[in-house]
Amino acid sequence: MARSFDQFLYPEDLKDVVPAGVTGDDSTQLVRAYIEQWLRQQALLYHAQRNVNISTERLDKQVEAYKNGLIVYEYEQALVSQKLDTVVTDEEIREYYDARPELFILQQPILKRSYIRLGTDAPELDRVKRLMVSPSFEEQDLLTKYCAMYATDYVLHDTTWHYVDELVQEFPISQIDDANYDQTGRIFEIIENNELYLIILHDSKLRESRSPLPLVREQIRNLILNKRKMDLIDRMQRSIVTDAREKNNIEIYN
Repeated sequence: MARSFDQFLYPEDLKDVVPAGVTGDDSTQLVRAYIEQWLRQQALLYHAQRNVNISTERLDKQVEAYKNGLIVYEYEQALVSQKLDTVVTDEEIREYYDARPELFILQQPILKRSYIRLGTDAPELDRVKRLMVSPSFEEQDLLTKYCAMYATDYVLHDTTWHYVDELVQEFPISQIDDANYDQTGRIFEIIENNELYLIILHDSKLRESRSPLPLVREQIRNLILNKRKMDLIDRMQRSIVTDAREKNNIEIYN
């Protein structure tokens, strides 16, 4: 039990503080943190009530407005959950993308890449470089087997676009100058922390160019769904108000 001035916190008030499955020291720490937060909140509230001139009428109106807003919001979310069409076709995504090119301008370069991270003493490096640029399926299979044996990390045959900021986690991209991003098919060799990176850029798009559709597909889908959601809520609101007017349930007095 805890007390802050004339307010008390009882054990039964703590029954929902600890999530199911949390036990031992973790459970104890959660309870203690909750109690400390409660004590602080109650102490601040005690002093605020005695040092600030509060209009209870204004406060009650604010609380009422907030409660009403929550009720309407819950109703709108239930409506969306029941009636929103969440199927977005590829055609719709393509139409949205084509109609709004200004929304999908790259703020940073994007790249398609393959890379291999090796120890600087890795064997047969000349052969590995030849395999990396070979179009032969058999030689690509040999490269994969080599990487499985000697590489500490590698990505091959990836056709996904990646933002440059993301690639920092994979290899020292900063050592490849932006001006070289268009040198696709070239093997860049970077040594850092006694490790050798062999990197090939397969494709690139620079800042201020248009983002390719696959990179923004999910973003467009969310934009379409959000527009549908707003339209659904707007239609619901208009329908309710129109119905209330027709039934004389709302009116304005002069």
